[in-house]
Amino acid sequence: MYYFFSNKVKNIFNTLGLGDTFLLIFLLRIKNFFKKRIKSISFDQISINLAEHCNFSCFSCNHFAPLAEEKFPVLNTVINDLKHLSKLSSGNIQNIHLSGGEPLLNPEIIEFMRISRECFINSNIKIITNGLLLLSQKDIFWESIKNYKITLVLTKYPGIDWDRIEDKANKFGCKFDYIDSTRKGKKMSRRFSLDLSGKQNARKSFFNCTISHCAILENGRIAMCPIVFSVRHFNKYFNQQIPVTDMDSIDIYNVESMKEITDFIQKPIPLCSYCKSMGKNIVGDWRNSERKIEEWT
Repeated sequence: MYYFFSNKVKNIFNTLGLGDTFLLIFLLRIKNFFKKRIKSISFDQISINLAEHCNFSCFSCNHFAPLAEEKFPVLNTVINDLKHLSKLSSGNIQNIHLSGGEPLLNPEIIEFMRISRECFINSNIKIITNGLLLLSQKDIFWESIKNYKITLVLTKYPGIDWDRIEDKANKFGCKFDYIDSTRKGKKMSRRFSLDLSGKQNARKSFFNCTISHCAILENGRIAMCPIVFSVRHFNKYFNQQIPVTDMDSIDIYNVESMKEITDFIQKPIPLCSYCKSMGKNIVGDWRNSERKIEEWT
């Protein structure tokens, strides 16, 4: 439905002489409006980062992957967390995202696929990848994608042979899709801006944010946006002290129902006061990070 709507709007904007940047800003604001103003009645998506780092270096990455050192989650920790979350939710979480950083860097990715499917039998499980490593994957990877009913969700970065990737996926009968507007259009760069002084209105930042619906599970805690668990890379690289406390995430082992988690992620957190412009600013075509603090401030 989203792709249908976005393509229809794109045709109108092209007729009016407006470009991809204007379209992406428009769609982000519409999507954000409905996500925040109409309170969701269920907890429908969770992401698990399979790598802190990435083999791409994207301008102003909201996971701060260009600044991160190589690190993977502990498999047994994720297994325990997913089993507990499955018990809490009765296995009823619509979408499970295996993301990053770049998830294909994780040498145990097939095990993460397996346990995700075992814990969430009926969920849509997706690997969110830049696609760069897909053509180098062994057959067992592609067979696992099919057997565990995983969907590859690709961001169409420049310089990758997407036709060969699609042929490979089709050969093994694997499902794949493209994220947001990159199916037909091109990948754009956005700026994710932080306020180092923490003087922003947290509620305003929350309702204007384009990524605060992206719940992340890490070490037994859930946060409503990736920055909670990744801003430590920014702090270390640039010697900053943006604070993250237990009030910015919720302990899944200290709740009695999914409603407590759902209620938590639909409200601003203290870290919101450090956010200025979470993804609203489109800066043009996709570009590499120069790892300068100005990209995030």
